Amino acid sequence: MKNSVVLHQWEISPFCQKVARMLKFKGIAYETANYNGVLGAKVPMLSKVGKVPVLDINGQRIQDSTRIARYLDETYPELPRLYPADPLQKAYVELWEDWADELLYFYEIHFRVSDAEAFNHAVAISAEGRPKHEVILLKPLLKSALSLQLTMQGTGRMAKADIEAEFIRHLERIELVLSKTGWLVGEVKTLADISVGSQLLEIVRTNKVWGAKINSYPHIAQWIVQL
Repeated sequence: MKNSVVLHQWEISPFCQKVARMLKFKGIAYETANYNGVLGAKVPMLSKVGKVPVLDINGQRIQDSTRIARYLDETYPELPRLYPADPLQKAYVELWEDWADELLYFYEIHFRVSDAEAFNHAVAISAEGRPKHEVILLKPLLKSALSLQLTMQGTGRMAKADIEAEFIRHLERIELVLSKTGWLVGEVKTLADISVGSQLLEIVRTNKVWGAKINSYPHIAQWIVQL
């Protein structure tokens, strides 16, 4: 349908989940087109960048979760805002979003790759709705791709104990900030909360041990269910 909003997504991607939460926050109805299993081979044809999320909206095709967020606020200013109007608060939101996308993401990947049960769960989600034989094809490809990401970024070269200790420090910082107003910036939900929460919720979804650790922080546990 010409006027429908379609989110082209990979179900396991925290960035796709981030866009889904942005649309729900704005109250914009949408449909999803999933590229699970071998359908992922079609993703490069969706945009020049060749990655999801991609959003079809108002006759346009927009790629990248940050560009989508900006478009939604610019096009629908009357709906709840992802970015605060106040310039300083907006800058804080952008810092949190960038931190979540460029750093916290790699902790999320680590907790999938380093735990066999979590990885198997992630593979199952990644092939949801597809024939069972695609799980066999997807598993080594996903393992290789995620491990390469971690190595290239640097997290994959760190000792497991060091990664986990640093992640706990991040959780403690988030907990401290949330203790003030219940949100990361200001007194209402913003893109900062959606961005950070989308990364943490993917850990909760697939890794039981670290999901429980995240929820052991009372302010985080209260905040994360509102996202």
